[in-house]
Amino acid sequence: MVQTIKTFTNVGLIGHEIHIEADSSKALPCIEIIGLPDASIKESKERLRGTFRNCELQLPKRKFILNLAPSDIRKVWTSFDLPMALALLLLVQGGRIHHPEHIKEGLFFGELGLDGSVKRINGLLPSVLSAKKKGRKHFFIPKENIFELEYIPDITVYPIQHFQELIDYFCVDKELPLITGKKDIQELQRTGDIEADFAYIKGQIFAKRALAIAAAGFHNALMIGAPGSGKTMLSKAMKSILPPLDFSEILEVSQIYSVVGKLNKEQPLITRRPFRQIHHTASRFSIIGGGTQLTPGEVSLAHKGILFFDELTEFPRETLEVLRQPLEDRIVNISRVSGSVEYPANFMFIASMNPCKCGYFKDRVKPCNCSSMDIKRYQSKISGPLLDRIDMILEIPRENIDTILEHQQGENSESLRTKVVSARKLQQERFKDSNLKANAHMTAKEIQQIIPLDDRCKDFLSQAANSLNLSGRVVHRTIKLARTIADMNQEASIQIKHLAEAIQYRSKTMFIDEE
Repeated sequence: MVQTIKTFTNVGLIGHEIHIEADSSKALPCIEIIGLPDASIKESKERLRGTFRNCELQLPKRKFILNLAPSDIRKVWTSFDLPMALALLLLVQGGRIHHPEHIKEGLFFGELGLDGSVKRINGLLPSVLSAKKKGRKHFFIPKENIFELEYIPDITVYPIQHFQELIDYFCVDKELPLITGKKDIQELQRTGDIEADFAYIKGQIFAKRALAIAAAGFHNALMIGAPGSGKTMLSKAMKSILPPLDFSEILEVSQIYSVVGKLNKEQPLITRRPFRQIHHTASRFSIIGGGTQLTPGEVSLAHKGILFFDELTEFPRETLEVLRQPLEDRIVNISRVSGSVEYPANFMFIASMNPCKCGYFKDRVKPCNCSSMDIKRYQSKISGPLLDRIDMILEIPRENIDTILEHQQGENSESLRTKVVSARKLQQERFKDSNLKANAHMTAKEIQQIIPLDDRCKDFLSQAANSLNLSGRVVHRTIKLARTIADMNQEASIQIKHLAEAIQYRSKTMFIDEE
């Protein structure tokens, strides 16, 4: 008689219910696993034999077939070990077990050691959340993974340390511990020390306001300035003024980190917006994602947070060009021979660069040693289409030494964060009937419907666009940026002054073509 155990697997972040069917026949003793398993799952047969042997259970000398259905979904990872072992146990027991309702309703996850121990797995959180949406409530998981699910409401979790515990539960009716109550997420959201505070960045009033506007509307920004002007410090301080994640966003981001195994007891969920700083030696595949397991890359790990490229022109041009599609669509599609997956990539792109190879083009103090051709070649690493996807191009001048050494602090991050949160609340009210979260996420259709411009603003914007040769994409980004500026000023409608400030943040005077 065929015995069936249920589990879930992920394709990207989309969960699929998998039925593990176990059957046996009179043939040469072996274990065959079918249903499009990967190499790690095919190796499970040795872990299954070791588990039964060390749990003092004798598998009959028969041929066992384990089918992972449906067979058109590729199965990866080792989370199928535990449900396959349980399916074999039911087959050996002839289906005569206690708690049959849990076999019918429960989902089982876990990797087995040769001694029968149940080991931690990656990607559990998205599987459980997908299953919960489909009405599943009972989950048998490795005890080492329990921290991922302690904050999820309305589920019952059975933490398993050893396969013997399931044998005792289903065959002997021995009690199995369970967890039903969820912990308070606010325990994880306590504000810690701010690593980089705007208060300790002297001067740069223009840049601080611009970056606060970027944080409020989730706008992309590029900072250009000489070495030592404070570009990197300003970028790192941005994470201290970002608005907090709500619970749905916490789960959305944490699922991505669960897939790559970056959740642990100290950080069971991602409760703060990510800040991913990329080194210029990073490959295209590490940025976008992929590999044999089709894992997410840096653009997805920065979801709902900041993706920071320091020294932008040091990156190969072909590496930068892979950002164009995620910046526009806020998702990334990874297609390989092994399959195709989609991951979210809704990040704020922050970058910094020097204006030329020596770094002092148009510097007010130190002269530039580069020729015009050298500067053009250096700046040409950033293509026009990529610049079109950046809302703010900010010149960051070097502050004089007296300003840097003065004891008086500037506006701190807490004050700026309060303004950012207030502006974001206005956006939440504006987008309450849609899935949008911030002004930067609006499409052309939504711009026309939600933030129409009066005739004076249209005339001003038209003249500016013609004068500065702005593309249609840049015009739309300017309107969205102006809407965020109005939100920062707590004003109901866009005015010419907001558009003028938004256009000011699109200045390209540091590029030699604009000289």
